[in-house]
Amino acid sequence: MIILKNKILLAFFLIFFCISCINQKVVNGQLPDAELLSTLKIGQDKKNIIEKVLGAPSFKGEFDDNSIYYYSSVYKSLAFLKPRLIDQKVLQLEFDRRDILKNVFLYGKDDATKVIMSKNETVTFGKKIGLIEQIINNIGLPGMGRSGPIIGSGRTGE
Repeated sequence: MIILKNKILLAFFLIFFCISCINQKVVNGQLPDAELLSTLKIGQDKKNIIEKVLGAPSFKGEFDDNSIYYYSSVYKSLAFLKPRLIDQKVLQLEFDRRDILKNVFLYGKDDATKVIMSKNETVTFGKKIGLIEQIINNIGLPGMGRSGPIIGSGRTGE
């Protein structure tokens, strides 16, 4: 009888473990529709009109880069493992000084450049407190159970 219960319990945990490790696709961003892109006219369309037609860009160019960018990526994720990049696309719409469309570029996953973050760090000063001190400091604060009203419930006039 005990062996049967153990087998059932083991089977339950194996099924639960297999279900929890399911593959997931994580999609970030969205590129504009290809039909809308085909209507753009280089040398004629203005930046503000293009943004109204295509929607807000993912980000805009900085440091004298008069471009707008649309970004899309697809990652595959398995349980607690680091997500793996499946596909990535960046659409760059470049404009001249008069905000008229100059060029359209589409970059793929293979065009990406790995950027290594700097190991320099900014030292900040502050008081570091441990777990016990945090617990002791929270004793008697309002909003914790019956000890007082909840502050900032989100309703106006409180």
